[in-house]
Amino acid sequence: MNSDSRTCRLRNCLITILELEGALEQTQLGAALQKEFVVLKDVMLRLEKLSIDENDVQRIEIATGRFLEELKETLGGRVSSGAGARVLQ
Repeated sequence: MNSDSRTCRLRNCLITILELEGALEQTQLGAALQKEFVVLKDVMLRLEKLSIDENDVQRIEIATGRFLEELKETLGGRVSSGAGARVLQ
């Protein structure tokens, strides 16, 4: 896969997680995750400049899926299953 495809897939994972920021702020995890959301937003701003390896993208996709699975109980039905399910436009 080309670099643009890897960048899109990584962006997909980041957006999926960042969309949960508001919901997660309302949980006990909210304060603990604030710094992590700042880091993720910074990565989003620099995403086009990063050199992204296919293995790294696959690892991040798997980690994002696991994160969403773990959050299902915490957030109830507000978590969709899998980062790869989103269609980018």
